[in-house]
Amino acid sequence: MQVVFSAEMKTLSFYKQNALALLSTIYGARESANIVNYWIEARLGLTRMDQVLRAEEVFQFDSYEAELQELKDRIPIQYVVGHAYFQGLKIGLNSATLIPRPETEELVSEVVKLIDATQAKRIIDLGTGSGCIALAIKSIRPDTEVLGFDNNPDAIDQARRNADTLELDVNFIVADLFDYSFESADIIVSNPPYIPISECEDMEEHVLAHEPGGALFVSDEQPLLFYDAIFALGKKILTNRVGWMVFEIHHLFGEEMRQLGVKYCAKEVKLIEDLQGKDRMLLARYGRTD
Repeated sequence: MQVVFSAEMKTLSFYKQNALALLSTIYGARESANIVNYWIEARLGLTRMDQVLRAEEVFQFDSYEAELQELKDRIPIQYVVGHAYFQGLKIGLNSATLIPRPETEELVSEVVKLIDATQAKRIIDLGTGSGCIALAIKSIRPDTEVLGFDNNPDAIDQARRNADTLELDVNFIVADLFDYSFESADIIVSNPPYIPISECEDMEEHVLAHEPGGALFVSDEQPLLFYDAIFALGKKILTNRVGWMVFEIHHLFGEEMRQLGVKYCAKEVKLIEDLQGKDRMLLARYGRTD
């Protein structure tokens, strides 16, 4: 690598040690190391092994001071660099989109299993946000038609940019699920807001301060509001055809979600635990019983 020297340039070791010293008092040593490694890879293109082998090389890092201040202000690293990784895809983020969680990768895996088992061809993702679920499904099963809906235009703009960058043919549409009807689907998938507002006091500060609350929280009085609306939509589409609804859910509302599936006449309702053994997904089947 050819290095152009300037007064502002420092060794990689300096950048890392300086950042770790400042961030470890905020995040702890282990989390700070993960943040800094992620940051260096995103900005300088250096893998973790590169960072070890090239520690004493000099690099230009123009955004270092400004971004270090953002990290000190507890802005999540994914928002600082503008992306997160999900099912191996680089997903761009903005202030209207959540940072994808590992649990949601498990949701995608369940949808892919259903596609393989049922030969489903049309998948609808409701509350798509950054488009991570829809794009991951399309990348794994490119022969499916995948559509993503969200009521936030800024989220849809980001999802469309992600589709363009990843060269994945997914149609993203601005729509309010409380005032919209869909023509057809084989699988409806959704990870809607499901955290009761009363749980805010137990959540990490950086989530509350920087992630979009409208994509996370529901009222304590109506914690299943979005699920109820999606079930109502899905029932209209799936009553006379074979199909599935697949949800990520709050782990404390498994039985309530099961009863909601019964209320909306699902032929089969199945709860699935995540890797931590918590109720995290619900599958509801419609159509024939044979």
